[in-house]
Amino acid sequence: MEETDELVPEAAINDLLLVQLPDDVNFGNYYSRVENITEKNMEVTWPTERGVPMPVRTDQMLRFFIVRKDSAYFFDGMVEKTIREPLPIITIIVSSAMQRIQRRQDFRVKCLVPLEIIATLSGVSSGLNPATLHLKMNTYDLSASGVSLRTTTVIPEGTLPLLQLSLPDGGPPIKASSRVVHRFIAPENPDTFHVGIQFMALEENNRTRIVRFIYHTELNRIRS
Repeated sequence: MEETDELVPEAAINDLLLVQLPDDVNFGNYYSRVENITEKNMEVTWPTERGVPMPVRTDQMLRFFIVRKDSAYFFDGMVEKTIREPLPIITIIVSSAMQRIQRRQDFRVKCLVPLEIIATLSGVSSGLNPATLHLKMNTYDLSASGVSLRTTTVIPEGTLPLLQLSLPDGGPPIKASSRVVHRFIAPENPDTFHVGIQFMALEENNRTRIVRFIYHTELNRIRS
């Protein structure tokens, strides 16, 4: 972990939580709230997404995320008990200290953010000149380590595009060199590709902007 002088906060009652399965960013994001904290465990409202409850079982490990002062933190916990009535609640045995999100601990969330892609496609030519790709679209999902998108345009793996990401936070567009790491046919549409792009170089202030945008966007959904 990076060394930091920042004090790591503790969870508190009424904290809003984003809940995931550890190491499974494709599972989805669910939302919860801290209801009670004791010396041995924590009670949180049953995580839901758009009214759909998260499938939870006893002894299951979950990961919880909190935003504090424009920084994101996470901790892990094991489901000790589930209660359906009168208020759906799960009791958690906290199994790790709260930690600040680090570069290798990014998680990916679905969101539509304007994206511009400029790339030279190696191995593809128009006459004697390499083909230049210039696309404007929205992201399919986003993390501080990269983006994915859905497109009918063929973008080969290994392509090194320049990305320009326009976050709705009032700041300038984020420019980053990147690499296409995977491409496969989108399961819901055989005419569309799902393309994963990894940032190769991203300034730390821009990474912080992305993390702040992701967590505030996701956690604000709980309040709506």
